[in-house]
Amino acid sequence: MLEVVFSDSAAGTMAVAIGHKGFLGGATSVIISDGTVSKEEIEKFQHQAEERERSGWENAIPLEGNRKDIVNLPLALSVGNISEAGICLERESALSLLLSILPDMASEIVTELLNTSRKNYATLLEKAQNGEPIRVWVGREPDDVCGLYWLLEQLRPIGFEKLDVTIVELPMWETRPDGCIVQYNGWGEVEPYHLGRMASLGKKLPTNYLRSLANRWRELQQENSPLRAVINGKLVSVSETLYDTFILRELDTLDDEFKESVLVGQVLGKNQLGIGDGWIALRVEQFIKEGLLVPITTPAPNAPIYHRMLKKIK
Repeated sequence: MLEVVFSDSAAGTMAVAIGHKGFLGGATSVIISDGTVSKEEIEKFQHQAEERERSGWENAIPLEGNRKDIVNLPLALSVGNISEAGICLERESALSLLLSILPDMASEIVTELLNTSRKNYATLLEKAQNGEPIRVWVGREPDDVCGLYWLLEQLRPIGFEKLDVTIVELPMWETRPDGCIVQYNGWGEVEPYHLGRMASLGKKLPTNYLRSLANRWRELQQENSPLRAVINGKLVSVSETLYDTFILRELDTLDDEFKESVLVGQVLGKNQLGIGDGWIALRVEQFIKEGLLVPITTPAPNAPIYHRMLKKIK
């Protein structure tokens, strides 16, 4: 079975999950907010975290399969031009735009993402044509939902009636045995030992539903807006200014001079928009062009552009 995901983080989680049936061990971190916790308490929290992981693996339902069957398509399809089929120059342009926040590494990362996607895409088409079942892991992020719709449109020539597609949806929330409520923003945040159990909750998609999702992608292609977002559970075309309200609201909470990274972090941390730092940083760049903000320091070499100080212009 092909395991389709739409981000490097999700692919990494799945690579750990497949084939592992016991406690992995490794580094454990504890975040302390006020600095008042003793060394003994920190060690206690670390021990609890390790025991939780050990118990998780001991009670896990194994995720059967082969790592070679992980199909990662990190194409950021919620951003940019989508008028063309397949993986074309428009995707390179969109990825280059998002990664322009990392000027010293953007070209290398874009090349890697495109090479990964194109290789996996070719494998997917070949195996799907031969009747290989496909399981798509979809979160609530726009990139995941766009990825699903896009994928089905690419598979249309095979014939929807010939496809065997199962979808595994990221749960809104889960209750741990200790009563703690956990909310995930994406598949990359899920502990690997949970994937086997979650895979058992997958639903096979009927032919007409596959067709309807692919048809919706065609509609989005015709609209070809700068962004796509999930609003009230529906994937829709939206303006590039969609997230500006969230940015401006957090901007109001900051001093006249502030770290741009703090602004980006607050927007993403408080609002769980399902997008990455790239688009938020690009909108801040637009605010600078419009004269709302001005940089007063420059980022260090190899650092994202938002690792600098900004000043509000009154």
